Amino acid sequence: MDSKSLPGLLQVAYATDDNYVPVMGVSLMSLLDSNRDCARIRVYVLDDGISGPGRESLERLAASYGPGRDIRFLDAAPLLERIKDRIQKYGCLSGGSNTIFARIFLPDLLPDLHGRLIYIDCDTLINASLAPLLTEDMQGCCLGMVHDCISREYLAIHPVKLERYHNSGFLLMDIDAWRQKKAGELLLDGVAQGWGTYPLPDQDLINLSLRDEIATLDFRYNFQSPFFLFDARQLATVYRQAYFTEHAAAFEEARQHVAIAHFSGNSLIRPWYANSNHPWKARYDAYYFASPWKDREQRQFSWQRHYRLQHFFATRLPRVLGAAGCSLMQRVF
Repeated sequence: MDSKSLPGLLQVAYATDDNYVPVMGVSLMSLLDSNRDCARIRVYVLDDGISGPGRESLERLAASYGPGRDIRFLDAAPLLERIKDRIQKYGCLSGGSNTIFARIFLPDLLPDLHGRLIYIDCDTLINASLAPLLTEDMQGCCLGMVHDCISREYLAIHPVKLERYHNSGFLLMDIDAWRQKKAGELLLDGVAQGWGTYPLPDQDLINLSLRDEIATLDFRYNFQSPFFLFDARQLATVYRQAYFTEHAAAFEEARQHVAIAHFSGNSLIRPWYANSNHPWKARYDAYYFASPWKDREQRQFSWQRHYRLQHFFATRLPRVLGAAGCSLMQRVF
């Protein structure tokens, strides 16, 4: 029985290597805990060298949440075999791994996949049911994403002007629409244009290649670290993006109902570090210390000076002055 005959099936994908299994595992715990209302959850894990014990710990974790929780490991290397020549030919991620591209080609690489697939980065905590995404209005697009807080200076390096720029830590894929619109081919055309060689290779490739096929979804589905640090008007000042001012009410509503917290970047210290200053540190630790990895000591994070300074501006200075200082830092650093 394939997923096309299971309309209530929640399909989620992660990608990880062995080192990041504990981080992914905590996210998986929060996913399963927050989606007990779903009759069936199928989790695909793009496996970039997960050890046998790592797999077993994730399988036991999924099983502990009862029946109907199915975890499937996908070896990333064979999945990329069909497209690796085109990726490598144009120098994507020169010297690095091409595994991050596997997630955005999942609809093409898994022909039996149907319905909707939610890709989530490992550095996340799920705080609400994701079932509404199964019927989310995607405005005729094959991909749903959340707006990113990226600087205007970074946007200026792209060859195509982007009206909106989205974060790739959360992807809502309409698999059948993806295939009908040949989104995979559009991405490979983007690879040929060199759009996978920017500092944020997969994210830039998606935003440039599929710019007319991305529905902008509610902030609550990818509430990134800077969103915890700044309000909407401050974000508009810091990153010089009017989008946040234009959607200030929706942003503040999302802040009260975060569905997916994304611990992106270093504007706050991520919660799996002992010295984290993230406001969701306690929520994260509640899962961590109930997880199979609870006996692993949390390390200290060495925070770069300009991030410490940004945090000081954002939290210690008057709002307008602090945002202006952080905006200047975005251009300097």
